Amino acid sequence: MQNVVVSLATPLPRGPVAEPARDMADCPNAWSPELHPDRQFVAMLNAYRGSGGLARAQEVLTLFDRCHGPDTSMLARWIVDREAICFEWQSQSWLPMFQFDRIHLNPSVNLRPILIELTCVYNPWEMAVWFARPNQWLGNRSPVDAWLFDLPAVVDAARADRFVANGA
Repeated sequence: MQNVVVSLATPLPRGPVAEPARDMADCPNAWSPELHPDRQFVAMLNAYRGSGGLARAQEVLTLFDRCHGPDTSMLARWIVDREAICFEWQSQSWLPMFQFDRIHLNPSVNLRPILIELTCVYNPWEMAVWFARPNQWLGNRSPVDAWLFDLPAVVDAARADRFVANGA
């Protein structure tokens, strides 16, 4: 499998590996748990692209440093406390950039109620996938695409999915 390297400074590679369907609704198996993690990661790259993309933790820290934002210990605290979405892929820590407010570089407080609903049932990888994939409670929009415009609906979708995941 070809490695996909993503940098904040360079455009994402194009080609058969990095070019899943534009509309994830047209590709219902793109998020299947049985799908190889590399393919799920590529699907996440595509899904997060419009909202700032995914970045390695080191790239996020470089951005924070350049903009006089939070430091390494603050980012680590957010990750450990699950106030920021961070998952592992190919021995790298990855963060979706949509979650950081562009001025202070803190995790958006608007995401807190969503994270509270989901952190008890999803691991970090599953959480990243939840935000990226189309959600039936949101009319097949992905939470990452819907949360800025319809936060209450995304919170409700998170709550519904928590109940489903808990079997209650």
